[in-house]
Amino acid sequence: MGVVATLLPLDRCTQRVHGAVRGQHTVTPCRSWDELLTACATEPVHLAIVDLFADGTASFERIRQLRTRFPRLTLIAYVTATPQRARDLFDAGRAGIDGLLLVDLDDSPQAVRTVVEQAEARGVAALLRHRLASMDAVARDAILIVITRAHMRLTSHRLSETLSINKAMLLETLRKERLPSPQKLIGWGRLVVAGQMLDDPKRSADGIARALDFPSGSAFRNMCQRYVGATPLEIRERGGARFVTAQFLRAIGRPALAEGLEGPTTP
Repeated sequence: MGVVATLLPLDRCTQRVHGAVRGQHTVTPCRSWDELLTACATEPVHLAIVDLFADGTASFERIRQLRTRFPRLTLIAYVTATPQRARDLFDAGRAGIDGLLLVDLDDSPQAVRTVVEQAEARGVAALLRHRLASMDAVARDAILIVITRAHMRLTSHRLSETLSINKAMLLETLRKERLPSPQKLIGWGRLVVAGQMLDDPKRSADGIARALDFPSGSAFRNMCQRYVGATPLEIRERGGARFVTAQFLRAIGRPALAEGLEGPTTP
């Protein structure tokens, strides 16, 4: 079970987070940015949900501090939207925010769960982003998209549309970079996120299969064996997303990029 740290002045927001992640994560409420930094340094915090305006103004410097000290930390902003804050919310993405929740607008328990899952996927994508810096930009973006959109019913057609290129060009780009077909690449993206979900010992293979829209738990287990040669339990024991990411890099002929990835780690 992971630890979610919160910095949310509104009690009802903290309660909504508790309700959304109950049974999957432990929630550690913090009352100040310094307390949040301390929690991240002393507890296995993998995700922080913060009100950017907890001090009255947008605290982007605090976000940069969190990003610098805890590069694997996933960050979600949970704020009250006002016209005056529009520019700050636009800048939040550039500051390193992985997800956004708006108070009383899109913060139902299901909405919170969805944003948490999508933000965690973006956090996992960070494992690969700098390792793929020398790759063709379209190919690199394709890899990152299949990870960050693993919870969606992504298809080859939708992948090419998202990249703003036709399918023939996508196929040729992937071929030149010695990457698998779009459909297989989508499968890898789902497995990387599945590996991240397996880091939580309370998540079952069947539950992960449902969350990622596999036809069944058996279909998920079969894909694990075909792609990485391991069962879900073995993936969990070998490091979860980091293990799957390393296996992906080896599968595409880039074993040197997998160095330092394998083995269980904490944020």
